[in-house]
Amino acid sequence: MKKVIGAVLAASLVAGMAFADVAVTLNARLRSNMYHQVKPDGADTRTETFDLTGNSAHGGSGTNAEDLKFVAKNDYMGAEVDFILTNGGSGKNLYVGSSHDVVQSKNDKGEYKDYTFAGNDIAIDGTYYGWMKFSGLKFTFGKFDSRFSNRYNVTAGESGLLNSDNIAKYGNALIGDKTTLDANNITTIEGDKVVALVADYTVDAGDGKLLLKGGLLSNEYKKEDNKTQSAGYVFDGAYQSDVVDIEGFVKMPKDKVNVFGVYVAPKVVENLPLAFAFTYGKNDKDSQYAVDARVGYNVSDALKLSSVIKYESYKKDGKDTDTALTVAAEASYIVNDLATVFADVGYYNYDLYGKDNGTASKKCAIKFRPGIVLNAGKSATVTAALQYDSWTKSDGNTVWTDGTSWIKKSEMSIPVIFKVCL
Repeated sequence: MKKVIGAVLAASLVAGMAFADVAVTLNARLRSNMYHQVKPDGADTRTETFDLTGNSAHGGSGTNAEDLKFVAKNDYMGAEVDFILTNGGSGKNLYVGSSHDVVQSKNDKGEYKDYTFAGNDIAIDGTYYGWMKFSGLKFTFGKFDSRFSNRYNVTAGESGLLNSDNIAKYGNALIGDKTTLDANNITTIEGDKVVALVADYTVDAGDGKLLLKGGLLSNEYKKEDNKTQSAGYVFDGAYQSDVVDIEGFVKMPKDKVNVFGVYVAPKVVENLPLAFAFTYGKNDKDSQYAVDARVGYNVSDALKLSSVIKYESYKKDGKDTDTALTVAAEASYIVNDLATVFADVGYYNYDLYGKDNGTASKKCAIKFRPGIVLNAGKSATVTAALQYDSWTKSDGNTVWTDGTSWIKKSEMSIPVIFKVCL
């Protein structure tokens, strides 16, 4: 009977997808670190070599990630399921669900023990959503990303500085809480995707198009006595033309928590990608904002320059305001079909004016990351780099696996990242 039921289900699935465009993609990646060295203040230098499982996450190395995606769609509906498989640490356990849940499993001695899955074992998590259209009105529901504004953070190699430390995302990254992190991804709260229901409608507006969105974000918005509201709000409007892209949004994920942003991407000069952003967030006691600028220049088909500039402000509990500044840039050159070389540099100041009130870490770093990308063919690459970080101010205590704690002064890695996309 089970075989019959399985056959019927499989036949139904195939029959349903026969009327849709179906795509299956698989990304596989190894984020190894061939050499990792940390020099603490007042302690012996720590060195690790040939790390294949992400223990020394630095320079773009870290937990391996495989992405298996299924997409099916036709003219009026579609669905996507995206499985993210991560394999770090021991890899002895297999668990399906949130990567932060605690479950019981047997250890090597056959004893039951609680394990927290935080990327050290295999975890399966990801994106799932569907959509449908009623003429120009579209409904999207599930767990998904929804961004309009281009971040212009594309780098030549894997895990470049323009993609690290959350600076690629609009909003606060170095200081503050997560209220404004990746805020223009309107289906996220504090940088994490939540189950959402979004309606959008696109209309012609002069020489461009106007996109209007409104939605509900799964979250405990308000709870009073026996009344609970289990979703917050988001409203988004965007205008797109050949001259400029403009976006503005308001997000209210929780009672007395408000986030808004304005983003502008001029298209006035060919081969000069530009984007400017302002993101603001406020709750009962705290306020924060970030100003972003993305400036690039495509010198030629082979030579490209890119930069990310971010200024941040954070005021907590009415105390002095913390400020931070990040400037990161990359130059890349396509040598031939086999190789592309690049060089990244970044300046990260977590306490720009020295008025730390306990929320910033008074740290400042300069990072260098030259490297090369080797192409075996389309969508099959190896990125090898050398990253060196110099901390000109204390970055706080780093806790080692033996339980000791030291202040890190410099760090160096040779990350080698293998990636294929099928």
